[in-house]
Amino acid sequence: MKGVMYHYVTEFDERFPNLRFLDFKNFLKQLDYFEEKYGFVTFKEWEEYIFNGITPNKIGKVLLTFDDALSCHFNYVFKELKRRNLWGLFYIPTNPYKVEKMLYVHKIQILSSVVSGLDLNLYTKKIISQNMIPDEKKIEFRNDTYKKQNNYSGITEFKRLLNYFLDYDYREEIIEKISNEFSVKFNINKFYLSIPQIREMENSGMIIGSHTASHPVMSKLDSFEQRKEIKSSFSFLNSICKLNHKTYCHPFGGFHSFDEHTLSILEENKVDYSFNVQSANIDKVDWVDNKHSLPRFDCNEFQFGGAN
Repeated sequence: MKGVMYHYVTEFDERFPNLRFLDFKNFLKQLDYFEEKYGFVTFKEWEEYIFNGITPNKIGKVLLTFDDALSCHFNYVFKELKRRNLWGLFYIPTNPYKVEKMLYVHKIQILSSVVSGLDLNLYTKKIISQNMIPDEKKIEFRNDTYKKQNNYSGITEFKRLLNYFLDYDYREEIIEKISNEFSVKFNINKFYLSIPQIREMENSGMIIGSHTASHPVMSKLDSFEQRKEIKSSFSFLNSICKLNHKTYCHPFGGFHSFDEHTLSILEENKVDYSFNVQSANIDKVDWVDNKHSLPRFDCNEFQFGGAN
């Protein structure tokens, strides 16, 4: 099976001229391509695999996954999946519903979509001191992040600095200074799926899973903070959904983004399975050895999946 990961699937919005997204028309073309070349994993086949270790007879079928609870997942993706009688897994970070604020990872994306990467880098380096970036020299953060993204000049460096290198204790302060400098406002209204939309999606056969509470790089956190992220996320989702599958998705993804504490906490909380980001098929071995790091390809690794 091929797990495939999506984030923004939408149409061009002039408010965010440099946002990296998969155009909805290309999403439709990619679904056609997957249907013709691979076929899709049925819900029954997925349950046979995840609960019994039985793989589909046809090798390489596609499994669709969507991260971050973006409103386009209802307005575009869900409606199209219903039209085609398909299903998908949707992973929800829960803090936006509890504190009614946009996640830092999305504030960083919004900044990157309206301000040039060179300007962002130049200003950010002026306001960040060396003691604020304790993880700057972590080799895996430097070498293993954003390898699948084709960003505008300076954007990769800006994202890596704020998402990976910067101490999280300073992130709110730094993002506020940057947004004030470039007069960028963050409007959470209609940015994320609504709770009624999440319920409708689950009731229509979609799987809803946890994407932590605040979407941090989990390997930057100690075990106490990681446990809080996972438990609070599932607690909220349980209050609004049935969660027939207890499933989780590692924020950012890649083996650098989580650690042995994360895996232990997932086991402790009796999570059924979890997704990573890794360019590999899901097979029988993963069911036995890697149930909390199931591989997924980025959609941009396939025809019609390139970001606009």
